[in-house]
Amino acid sequence: MTTPSRYSTKPIELSLESWLLEGTPAPDCDQCAARAVKREQAVKAGDWKAACAAARGIRNHRHGHRETV
Repeated sequence: MTTPSRYSTKPIELSLESWLLEGTPAPDCDQCAARAVKREQAVKAGDWKAACAAARGIRNHRHGHRETV
């Protein structure tokens, strides 16, 4: 008896949207610098979830600014 295959072809690998990894750390911001290092390490390790989270943290960091109401 043969075992049926689950896939007729190899699974498709979708590309990652490049903007998900974008974000420029603010100058002299230790938190942004740490997130940038974390993003680089995650990209090298292929951990896209962590890389995107670090980039999102850089983009959303308020750098000490207060929200005006």
